[in-house]
Amino acid sequence: MQIPEFRQRVFMLQLQKTLIVVYVMVAMVHSIAIATNSSYLPLSSNQAGHITDLALIYQGGEKRLAWTGEQLSSYVTWTNPVTRQEEWLFDGFLFIEFSDGRGREYAAGYTHNPARQLEWQWLLERNFSTTNALGALDDAVGQAIARLGKPPVPRQVVLTLPEPIRGQTNWGIVAGKKLDFQLSSDRVTACKWHMDQGLELWRNAKLKHLRLAGFYWVAEQATHAQDILPSIAKAMHQRELRFYWIPYWNADGAARWRELGFDYAWQQPNHFFHPDKVPDERLGIATKFARTHGLGLEFEADARAISQPQNFRPRLHAYLDAFARDGVKTNASVAYYEGGGALLQMARSTDPDVRAIYYAVARWVSERQKLLNPNLTQP
Repeated sequence: MQIPEFRQRVFMLQLQKTLIVVYVMVAMVHSIAIATNSSYLPLSSNQAGHITDLALIYQGGEKRLAWTGEQLSSYVTWTNPVTRQEEWLFDGFLFIEFSDGRGREYAAGYTHNPARQLEWQWLLERNFSTTNALGALDDAVGQAIARLGKPPVPRQVVLTLPEPIRGQTNWGIVAGKKLDFQLSSDRVTACKWHMDQGLELWRNAKLKHLRLAGFYWVAEQATHAQDILPSIAKAMHQRELRFYWIPYWNADGAARWRELGFDYAWQQPNHFFHPDKVPDERLGIATKFARTHGLGLEFEADARAISQPQNFRPRLHAYLDAFARDGVKTNASVAYYEGGGALLQMARSTDPDVRAIYYAVARWVSERQKLLNPNLTQP
């Protein structure tokens, strides 16, 4: 029996409506799944180079702290004032620098005078001092291991990879060729050279208690390097290293960090520094952004939490409160900016109120370290 023409039209119209409804429902389920599955850069992972608590150690520039073993020990372990027990702190140490302190910059926008090959090499050699920096950190970790036994996960190091600033023509020579940073290929070549120099220094240093995890892209936005970052990441991986980044708030490329080639990234909330301009709500917005895009979070403070307690001490504690409220404490990797030695000042302070700030941060980190699986091993 044939279906009349008008009934065919009705049937087709109903079929189209049904398909549209099904399509919309599938799309909704898909979007809900994406929202449900979105998560932070995890607190713990067996992926190579993963770090739970990454301390930013500003070292290299002439005006920086010496970073002796005694200074670094306040970042390696702490003694709980209640239990009197010594406990492990940070499992990662980023040796970071953006200027040599003599007028040369390692990323665009600081001194407008790009560092050359000479300054890149100088930075690495400063990192690899036997009595300061990496040498001192290795000794401090070794002494802690002698007292406490092995930490729950290996202690890892990330080194700075300077930005080859576009347009620079006086950087230096690699394999007999003078590099021209107007060419993307030459910018990548300079980065490969820096990685190889760092790896050679690492092998020669024979550090016993640390692992080299990779390099950190010191430019905090991707505006000037989107054409080269994937190639740099490829070269990094060929050397069995990992690529790290900490973009500032609303930085170009932050949401696309994986696409750019980074293995690990943390979002800066940029809340602490502006008590008159940035409300505490920024922290919740930052955690939501990080969770949506798979980033970790950066804790931020500096010595103004000591010198200007009324304005800045509540700002520091707001991070700990917001990160606990939004699941960062128990679920996310965290990087810690502390202004290049503020935690050390707090740890050494004779003022009980100041020392209490160090205890609050140290307790936070040590509690997170206790969440790690001691049987977790990384390749």
